[in-house]
Amino acid sequence: MNKKNIELIKKEAELKNLRLRLKVLERVTEVTSNIEDYRKVLSQLLDLAVEITSTEAGSIRLREGDHIVIKVAEGPKAGFLKDLKLPLGKGIAGWVAKTGVPILSNDAKQDERWDSRIAETIQYKTRNVLCLPIKSGTDVVGVLELINKRDGKDFVQDDLDISLLFSSFLGKSIENYQLLSEMNNRIEELSILTETSTLISSTLDLKELLHIIMEKLKEVMHAEASSIFQIDEETNELYFLVATGEKGEEAKEIRVPWGKGIVGWTAEQGKTLNVSDVTKDKRFFREVDKKTKWKTRSILAVPLKIKGKVIGVAEVLNKIGDEHFDDRDEKLFEAIAKQAAVAIDNARLYTDLSDLFKSSIRAVVNTVEAKDKYTRGHTERVTEYSVMIAKQLNFPPAEVQRIELSALLHDVGKIGIPDKILLKPGKLTKKEYEVVKEHPVRGVKIMQPIKQLRTVLDGIKYHHEWMNGNGYPERLKGNKIPLVARIITIGDAYDAMTSDRPYRKALSKKEAIRRLKKDSSTQFFPELVEVFIKCQKKEIP
Repeated sequence: MNKKNIELIKKEAELKNLRLRLKVLERVTEVTSNIEDYRKVLSQLLDLAVEITSTEAGSIRLREGDHIVIKVAEGPKAGFLKDLKLPLGKGIAGWVAKTGVPILSNDAKQDERWDSRIAETIQYKTRNVLCLPIKSGTDVVGVLELINKRDGKDFVQDDLDISLLFSSFLGKSIENYQLLSEMNNRIEELSILTETSTLISSTLDLKELLHIIMEKLKEVMHAEASSIFQIDEETNELYFLVATGEKGEEAKEIRVPWGKGIVGWTAEQGKTLNVSDVTKDKRFFREVDKKTKWKTRSILAVPLKIKGKVIGVAEVLNKIGDEHFDDRDEKLFEAIAKQAAVAIDNARLYTDLSDLFKSSIRAVVNTVEAKDKYTRGHTERVTEYSVMIAKQLNFPPAEVQRIELSALLHDVGKIGIPDKILLKPGKLTKKEYEVVKEHPVRGVKIMQPIKQLRTVLDGIKYHHEWMNGNGYPERLKGNKIPLVARIITIGDAYDAMTSDRPYRKALSKKEAIRRLKKDSSTQFFPELVEVFIKCQKKEIP
């Protein structure tokens, strides 16, 4: 065989390898575009890794503290491995999780890091192992382990290279899921905070109000029961004002002496108390459990205060599962305790609640925008422009606030857009642009569960509609486009034009205004453009 033929064969092999990688990237991108079903995404990626590398078995293990936990597994003995915990640093997978260095071992038993106990327990013979770190930024968050190349073959460099693609996408998927999970936690908090605010302003039936609040709180904090104690000033005792859970009615007959038990200590000291195991705390008042036949495992107690004076105590009991109440639970509970105290005293806190609500939304938005240095601050600026237009139009305060919230959340759906597309420095392909165009609908889907935010969904969904009907997602035309969306569209477009992007420098304000005017009656509503220009001249430096 001559040199020319050898070179031709080598180039054909390289082309075949490149095609394989492109195919892998395409399939991985397709799988990771849905980050809402987290375990399903991990399972599909693992299946794909096992298929492409022609291996018999594999697993994805994620780091939890000082352990790595098998989240998904594939192979003959996969059913025995689900949620199995392994110490960090132990075995090949543990070593990779600790060091962040990949391992390709074609004779696992001879590798000094090999731990045979799992293989022996499930009676599975391991020949060779390919194990790679899964990283989020520089942090190792887990490992991808592939076991036993089919047909008795060895792992080769191509297997390592292809698998590194998988581990990279796994890291991004996990990072996006964590962002989504954090956002969902915030949404849960926002839901109860806004619902509490609505309830306080809509009913004078104190017990009914507090019962609804504590039922919702119990649900959000994943607790088995919740209660509110009020202080009887005459007897210096604490009694149940509200009690939810299996033994709620029985508990209402019980009184706790001042200073006794966890609830009495919290009232006396005026401090939050989080006890993860009541059997190890001398302050626990066992009489309540004896009378109600209820078994208390853990308690989070928060004092209810009005103007510095303790008027009662709120508690949640028994975190569902093996977990304990954490710092997030404490912060949320303390916020709700303030509102419960206000409800009891029939006064204040609406303004504080509104600020907390908006700052929580801003925290969610900032988390999304932090991924891209070119869009940081975009949402705040669009919100500022939208509010200015609303105020210039003399909208009532409630409508201004609705527009503010709509603008703050207008791009929240981008949390579901893959980073490969969202952070692409060049021009998007037609297919990629279609994915980006999904973000208004994705945003509505994320916010839909919060009934108090349903009035802002129009601004989220329709802020890319055009006056002439050439926008998306529904190609609405003219006055069929909600007013809130028309306003946000102008602020969104202006900020996009006057901000740097990876593919171009920011336009001048003068040029951006010229383009707004030029596209009046096609993309934008002329009267709103004029209002914006008037605001811009007065207030934007």
